[in-house]
Amino acid sequence: MKHVWALLIKFAVIGTILFPFLSIFNTASLTTILVISVLTTAVSYFAGDLYILPKFGNFIASVGDFGLSFLLIWIISAFTIESSASLLAVAFFSALTIAGAEALFHIYVKSHILSNSAESYLPGVYREDKMLTEFSEEFERKHINTNKKEK
Repeated sequence: MKHVWALLIKFAVIGTILFPFLSIFNTASLTTILVISVLTTAVSYFAGDLYILPKFGNFIASVGDFGLSFLLIWIISAFTIESSASLLAVAFFSALTIAGAEALFHIYVKSHILSNSAESYLPGVYREDKMLTEFSEEFERKHINTNKKEK
């Protein structure tokens, strides 16, 4: 479940970044933007976040995500988008923006996804030890008994 949340967050970030770059400068269709976003999300998550990030750290993973994003956006755009704008420049600036957002996303991945600590909270994910019941005495019963003795 942790990986599903991380993939959804990453897809939302990449899609939000790619939509203005590809729709304004290249007049790409929404389906093309979604395909590029899904492929970029999947490849950069499994290669960059799960493999490179734990071994080499945040900076190298961000550089790797920049390279992967740049290549994927440029190659897929070249085959699917017919535009007069420079695909190379649009791919470069969108990959640069994605790499900046990835540096922040890597902090989230390290603290919540790759960590097994109790602080790695995700909405909708509960651990068994957090669902324990509490045992205590009833306060109402004592209050009732003390009122009867006073009368």
